[in-house]
Amino acid sequence: MRIALIVAAIASITLSSAAFAAAGPINARQLDQERLIDAAARNGKLTRYEENILNADQRSIRRLENRMRARHGGKLTRSDRRTLKARQDQAQRNLYREKNDSQRGRNHLKI
Repeated sequence: MRIALIVAAIASITLSSAAFAAAGPINARQLDQERLIDAAARNGKLTRYEENILNADQRSIRRLENRMRARHGGKLTRSDRRTLKARQDQAQRNLYREKNDSQRGRNHLKI
């Protein structure tokens, strides 16, 4: 029973990740950045405040993408993709800067 639950959980995560990535490179990059934030928080490289700020930035990008898609019938224009890529680039720089500063989070690891 337990193994079946684990297998089902892994299968659902794999399928949802594949579906999310199939929506395009913007969503795949978004998912990757969210995973990096979670991993850095678990490792203690981010404080709770930094984690909250970075997650808020990701939510903001997701909302922007949803508004852009709503405006154009579910599709993104070239200009929209360029805008989202610039926002993701800035979010990636923010993540790198916060991960590599001297502040440590909950786990206080010196990684």
